[in-house]
Amino acid sequence: MALVEHNNNVYELPPIWLDAEGTDEQLGKALESLVNFGVNSILILACSDNEHSADQLKSLLGACPVPVFGGIFPGIFFNGKCRARGMLLVGFPFVVDIDLYNDLSRANLCIENPSWQDGVKIDSAADLLVFVDATAKTSEAFINTLYETIGGGSHVIGGGAGSIDFVQRPCLFTRAGLLQDAAMVVKLPVPMRCAVDHGWEVLDGPYLVTEAKGTHVKTIDYLPAFQVYRDSIERVTGNQFDKNNFFEIAKNFPLGIVGINEDIMVRDPIQRIKNDLICVGCVPVNTMIYILQGRRKFIVEAAFLAGEQSGLKLQQLSHKPLGMALAFDCISRSLYLGEDFSDELLALSSGVGEDKTIIGVLSIGEIANTARGTINLLNKSIVVGQL
Repeated sequence: MALVEHNNNVYELPPIWLDAEGTDEQLGKALESLVNFGVNSILILACSDNEHSADQLKSLLGACPVPVFGGIFPGIFFNGKCRARGMLLVGFPFVVDIDLYNDLSRANLCIENPSWQDGVKIDSAADLLVFVDATAKTSEAFINTLYETIGGGSHVIGGGAGSIDFVQRPCLFTRAGLLQDAAMVVKLPVPMRCAVDHGWEVLDGPYLVTEAKGTHVKTIDYLPAFQVYRDSIERVTGNQFDKNNFFEIAKNFPLGIVGINEDIMVRDPIQRIKNDLICVGCVPVNTMIYILQGRRKFIVEAAFLAGEQSGLKLQQLSHKPLGMALAFDCISRSLYLGEDFSDELLALSSGVGEDKTIIGVLSIGEIANTARGTINLLNKSIVVGQL
């Protein structure tokens, strides 16, 4: 195994347990094996088709002698192969510190007072992994509060856990059990460098959001939001909406929020309720938006660029890297690319470097530092962190 040196400690490339069954029994065996191997913390990434039982896992996770963290996602991938069932466990040779926040949707959540603290308190100097229940209505507010609390000094990646049907279920692995309506912030004792890209291009616009409430876009240019969205897409592309095909068309045409530096943050319209567009993530009033389109060449290339840029940033550090990349790749990118999603995974491997171990999930919303340094919830993007 490769040896990694950081702060006078020597780490081995983490052992990885890949299981295709995804049962609670196999999870128990994997945890036991990694603990016996001598790891000091364990990352668990599982698929929503596994149907894990929160009741059965409570005692199993609670009995684990080392910190555990991670989530359940629509899919996982490892070194170029994507799976809709099964799980990945990574045993790290270092201890991570975890702040866990239960009941994320409750009022007056205080980021300074986690409901479970596994290790020392998270500070603003640490590089972080963040996992949230994607179906929690306050997940984006939590991310915003996290940034307001710790500032811009950390390198942060993460994603939304859950199932593509958006039914809330337990989806975060912790020593407190398998939880829902929760978030966890994981402090890494080794440096991480990350990059984000999406590859979507402007189709039409800009337009002004004139009425919105949270994730509901109500009016655009003072007209019903769906009417403006529909008319633009039908006029420019020739697609025709009917009563049943909103998602099939909308997955190809996300919204893009124009940022301060003219960068575009993608918002994914996943549902129409009357004339409202319902997005994954908030769209503020008085923001300028574009209607975006995708070309497979540039969507795939975005994975290469995110992998390449995260590696270039890591090379600027003096320490020897761990040789691992962790990716949060939006489930809607997989749905858009279909069978061509394997091309995205190949591009990611090429960008990261074929000598690196790549572990990833299909997430429901991605979390990362933007070009401005803020920590944001993203859609239809790929986020890569290299260790």
